Amino acid sequence: MPYQFKREPLTQEEANRLAHACQTHLERLVVWTLLDTGLRVSELANLKRVNLDWQGHRIMIYGKGGPYGCRSKRRVIPLSSRIQPLIEGHFSLHETLGVGVRTIQRLLKRVANRARISRKVTPHVLRHTFSVTA
Repeated sequence: MPYQFKREPLTQEEANRLAHACQTHLERLVVWTLLDTGLRVSELANLKRVNLDWQGHRIMIYGKGGPYGCRSKRRVIPLSSRIQPLIEGHFSLHETLGVGVRTIQRLLKRVANRARISRKVTPHVLRHTFSVTA
């Protein structure tokens, strides 16, 4: 039987350390959004201003799954009070997030090292963390 890597979610203490290790606006925007929404890294990288419901404080994601193949499943994700000002501030000035998948992965690794989290922290680990804490 082949080895299967198991992505263990972060503990609450590790998630708090990761959130507090963010130093720049972009780091807070990326890390806090992944922790508070459970978005896939590609969904975050492809986020656009048109995906935001400003009045309802929600994000509309057209992502993986659905009956018609790629990007046909629609999900509505509420904005937490922690990320709402970050998202609204960024997208009031910019049309897109402006960073790619690989940049998000590198940014997250840098913040995790700063937070002294010894195990591998990926965007998908934050997705798992969101699912167990939600």
